[in-house]
Amino acid sequence: MSSRPPNTTNPKSRSKRPLPPPTASEAAFERAFAALRGESVTLSSDVTLSLSKGNLHAFVERAFANAPEWSRDRYASIGEASHFYTKLKGVSFEGRQDTIAGMRVGSELELRRQPDNPYDANAVAAFFGALQLGFVSKEIAKHVAPVMDGGVRYRARVESLTGGSDGKNRGVNVYVWRDAEASLAARVADSAVRRERASHAGVENAVRDALIGENRPHAAQLAVLERVEAGNNTLAVLGTGRGKSFCFQLPAVVRALQSGAKTLVIYPLRALANDQFDALTRKLDPFGLRIHRANGSIGPDERDELFEALKSGTWDLILATPEFLEFHRDAFTGVSAPQLVVVDEAHHLFESKHRAAYGRLGETIASLKQPQVLALTATANDDAFAQIVRDLRIGAWVIDPTVRENLAVVDARGTKDKQGYLESLFAAREKGIVYCNSRTEAAKVAGALRKKLGDTVMFYHAGMPTPERHEVERLFRAGELQVVVATSAFGEGIDLPDVRHVVLYHLNFDFTEFNQQSGRAGRDGAQACIHLLFGDPDRRLNEFIIDRDAPTLGALRAIYKGVRGLARDGVLRMNFTDIARTLDIDKVSDRSVSRALRIFEDEGLVEVAEDDDGRYVRFLPVEHKIDLTQNERYAEGEAERESFKRFCDLVLNAKADALERIINRPIYPGRVELIR
Repeated sequence: MSSRPPNTTNPKSRSKRPLPPPTASEAAFERAFAALRGESVTLSSDVTLSLSKGNLHAFVERAFANAPEWSRDRYASIGEASHFYTKLKGVSFEGRQDTIAGMRVGSELELRRQPDNPYDANAVAAFFGALQLGFVSKEIAKHVAPVMDGGVRYRARVESLTGGSDGKNRGVNVYVWRDAEASLAARVADSAVRRERASHAGVENAVRDALIGENRPHAAQLAVLERVEAGNNTLAVLGTGRGKSFCFQLPAVVRALQSGAKTLVIYPLRALANDQFDALTRKLDPFGLRIHRANGSIGPDERDELFEALKSGTWDLILATPEFLEFHRDAFTGVSAPQLVVVDEAHHLFESKHRAAYGRLGETIASLKQPQVLALTATANDDAFAQIVRDLRIGAWVIDPTVRENLAVVDARGTKDKQGYLESLFAAREKGIVYCNSRTEAAKVAGALRKKLGDTVMFYHAGMPTPERHEVERLFRAGELQVVVATSAFGEGIDLPDVRHVVLYHLNFDFTEFNQQSGRAGRDGAQACIHLLFGDPDRRLNEFIIDRDAPTLGALRAIYKGVRGLARDGVLRMNFTDIARTLDIDKVSDRSVSRALRIFEDEGLVEVAEDDDGRYVRFLPVEHKIDLTQNERYAEGEAERESFKRFCDLVLNAKADALERIINRPIYPGRVELIR
């Protein structure tokens, strides 16, 4: 196959195909990609730089210089950790040695932010009452400080005291953990302040501007919003890039601010829910919306905070999987009963009949005091349409038949010289986005392309500091940057009209991400192209990631048997990495062990906890047979595996014109009125 892009001036013919399912974890891809290459990579979200908006070269040069640090920082994910151990710094100043001399192991401490600290704006200090003992190291504080500023609260205790035999050089080692109840209370208090500012007569316009900028809703979106406003159960069938999400986001936010109404959004897969959570949290932060995600991939502290919010009713928007709702429907009653339930990618009610949670979804939603329902999809043939309307008790619908004729799919699947392809494609200096699945690969591809195109090329991923990401968006929008090589983090809520080329460098994990990324081309209506550069080798890497993050039933059994064999008197003290290395089971990593132990803990097989000696796994007595296939987390993992298989079977084998049809137009029934 040629490594040069063909001339693409006319859209190809199109054929209808049903859409398979939704999204995957870029962070998982990154770690697995590094593991396959024998690299040790951690992801980062740090660094604050003073940006010079008038100096493109200086900005680009500085970003590329920092790219390795953003990948190698060993503390990069500590802001997401539920707990960690660390040694306090600065304990030798201001008489703190005398204070430490009076400390005892087990003493509880308070971590306080000091944003006005003249030496470090990220400073996090440790206090015993009114006495300051020292600081969390700068390397850790730069990741923890933004999390604390966002409302997360930490508690700490003294784990050990070192030195002091000569009356000086004393040190303090501490154990730090998130306080779910205090964190939720802080988030609620902060949200109340923001909501008060946002709740004014022009709130709807303010929310609209935050969601879609200067754009205005098109006729189909307005028709959907009218039906939702009237209280009707509504189905919206809109094609890729036609703004389905806006149809629920606007009423959900406005209702939350004006009346405290709650909205529950159901996504087919947890990865899609996680992606949308990140995008919505970013866009709606100024309004103080209390947004949570609800699925088996979140950590124990985030899960604790979620259930605290459900218990107290202090939430506005929850993004969940059908399995989570199925297993925890009782949590969505009383003060946490939603007024609006949104079913995104609603065609899964028809296509995912093997998933019990989808088979009972209509009944489950109706049991929540029969809330209003809004279903959204780009794919609803006759049978799917009929089932969605029946199961969700839909009485109104809007079908938008718009076809985006300006988009053309360029079939370059299996291209060997991907870099040469990009150099040739962008030699004409047209604006484009190149999507990679790995943060490291995004920076690497951008760096190589920059050698040919100069400072008009930049990379973009969620590990970059927020100011840098905003600056990349601004420069790309202004036309100073020509090409952005990005992960899926780029695009949500940015909505640039003049993107002439979208390149799918790696294979996506699902059709929703494939559609979303492809649909970002040509939003101004002018001719644009989607270039497919992925191939079969990408499939094997993605399968590796899914199997590692969603252990199969066989892997779960092997992990349980192996971990139990390592235990002494029913207790094992070993970290997840060491467990994985010791067991040496195919496709089982530390993440696999972590996921497996969460499933075992859900089913009452083990207790995973911390004591003074660190983390331990205790095996519990089992009085009856356990069916792991009925576990929420396991069911979500199987859905991801099956979704990816269906996606690959089509996207790696279908002709370009068939894929073009899926991207360009909605699928809808032939004998139904378009608006009701």
